[in-house]
Amino acid sequence: MEAFFQENRDSYIKQVATFQPSQNQAKDAGGELREEDTVIAARVRPLLPNEVNDGEVIGISVRPEARYADVHELRRKINGQPRLNFPAPQVYGPDQTSEDVYQDLVAPLLPWAWGGGISTLFAYGQTGSGKTYSVSELERLAAVELMNGDLEGNRDVYICAFELLGKEALDLLNDRRKIVVMEDAFGESQLVGAVEEKPSTAEELISHIERSMSFRKTAPTIKNDSSSRSHAVCRIRITNKDVIDAPDGLFFLVDLAGSEVDRDIKEHSRDRMMETRDINVSLSTLKDCIRGRAMWNMTSGVATNKRAMNVHVPFRSSVLTKVLKHVFDVKGNRYCKTAVLACVKPNAADAGPSKNTLRYAELLRVSFPKTTPALYNVNIPSTWSHNALTEWIERNSGSPPISSSILAPTENGTQLCKLPKGEFVSRCLKTPNVSPEHARAFYDKLWRLHIDSRTAKSTAPSEGSSAIASEDEESVKLTVPFQERLQPGMIVRVRLQLRTEFCQYAMILCPEGAFEKDPVRREEMMGKKRFVCAQIVGAVMADAYDLAMEVKKVIAVADMEAEAFMEWDPPTRYWFMTI
Repeated sequence: MEAFFQENRDSYIKQVATFQPSQNQAKDAGGELREEDTVIAARVRPLLPNEVNDGEVIGISVRPEARYADVHELRRKINGQPRLNFPAPQVYGPDQTSEDVYQDLVAPLLPWAWGGGISTLFAYGQTGSGKTYSVSELERLAAVELMNGDLEGNRDVYICAFELLGKEALDLLNDRRKIVVMEDAFGESQLVGAVEEKPSTAEELISHIERSMSFRKTAPTIKNDSSSRSHAVCRIRITNKDVIDAPDGLFFLVDLAGSEVDRDIKEHSRDRMMETRDINVSLSTLKDCIRGRAMWNMTSGVATNKRAMNVHVPFRSSVLTKVLKHVFDVKGNRYCKTAVLACVKPNAADAGPSKNTLRYAELLRVSFPKTTPALYNVNIPSTWSHNALTEWIERNSGSPPISSSILAPTENGTQLCKLPKGEFVSRCLKTPNVSPEHARAFYDKLWRLHIDSRTAKSTAPSEGSSAIASEDEESVKLTVPFQERLQPGMIVRVRLQLRTEFCQYAMILCPEGAFEKDPVRREEMMGKKRFVCAQIVGAVMADAYDLAMEVKKVIAVADMEAEAFMEWDPPTRYWFMTI
């Protein structure tokens, strides 16, 4: 093939130079291709100095404005070279920097992980296409923004890095010691034996990343003197110190092993051939998982859509996808944002592998299913428009009411349910006088409604429903000051600190003197407007409470600040704050 290319080199260069895309193609390419939760992009690196000295020819034309990469492939059976178009949501040419890629692909992922969500960046491509260089640059930029950026909130950042060789996982921050990938009792993947570092500055975080990459397995190939022969995973875990029960945010940066074509592996040994086979199998499984998760994300928002129920995501088929179970498991309730960067060599001699890389990117794209929008239902959040969501927040966010313009400035019901708990609570706390308990209780209220709508059919009508009528009646009832509605079983927040280590809540049992036998004494005691109350104490679970009947206090009405709303959860045998 190389001799054939040299014979037709001048003709090839001339035809590529005179290539002009048709107006129809450019118009069609400008369509909206960006997915909400999964973004696919391609990056074409420039020719390296040694490639220029060797007389290499550029074989890919990049049209960023039209979101197209034109691969010019020279074929033996065809007179001249055909032009092959591959659309992508974003194409970065040789003149664009890593900062450009970062702002488009990685910058939107950081706030999601910072708020308690799961974000993932995959970089893949032929060996020598610039994957490791791109990921390294993006990791440095992300480290600076994580540690020195303007992200709001008090967080702790942890990092672990490991590589996957076939079915083995090796810790790159602990002298390549073997670690075990296991599922815990909650079905989450855990890295048993992995070392986590806690950097305090961007420089420390970058140092850990660089140290881990220095231990990664590489080997010379025909195309690359230091080709990565393993999948390298950098996992950044972010703990939220402001919201105690918020799940940890996870940010995965994955540098996949370089793929190879037949002519690249003709001199490989048997072990290297098996290594290449494992890499290709894991890449194929990864493709199926990304497509499956993207399909489920788009269809799960429709309550009556059966398509989501039939989506199969084979994340247990390889160690790579098993490690990233958080990203792909559709049974989890945490939504993920994923970016995939396809790295491409510009060389005309590698037009075939470049075409395969772009085709792989094309296979990852999932078209939006054509479904009829579900009718509005007050009990199904996935059917709420932005206006309906705003109205629901104003009706159901308790007192003080949470500002809908702060909590959901543009979101609809489905988008608000996808919001990580840490971000949801942080937005609620921006409303004056809203306590953390209030914000977390409102999040739980929305999610209970969302879960109920997914597990059972709701029969509530859309407009003018009895549910709305009952809410209005409850609102009227609550306009009466709680001091005039005091009764046994009511939970109140008190001004006095009952016990330093516990919360300031108590349940009213009875008026003081209710069991006094002397009528005069009983009337005197009840006239003081004081109540015998049982103290409510914090439980082991976050945001859970227990009723300590053995700890009774006499509390005056004047010391009661407000009515609090809690409900009993039989499975856990705890009380939980509600709205």
